[in-house]
Amino acid sequence: MVKIPIRVLLVDDEKDFVEILSLRLKEAGEKVFAAYSGKACLETLEKQEMDVVILDIKMPGMDGMETLKEIKKRFPLVEVIMLT
Repeated sequence: MVKIPIRVLLVDDEKDFVEILSLRLKEAGEKVFAAYSGKACLETLEKQEMDVVILDIKMPGMDGMETLKEIKKRFPLVEVIMLT
């Protein structure tokens, strides 16, 4: 069976968490991108099509809920998983 990689955008201000989860997802065969703020997330989505965004709720500046609203307004087909 052929596995098609999912394009995953990890969004969290904790860089260590993003790096560890990125490694795990890459080992599972996924294509992983990282952003460390809500603003960076939206900029990445403008440039690169994603299948899933894994989004932290608590971040400085634009928090996860604000980012989620913008994602759904501008990229309604992107699935979002919220982390608490």
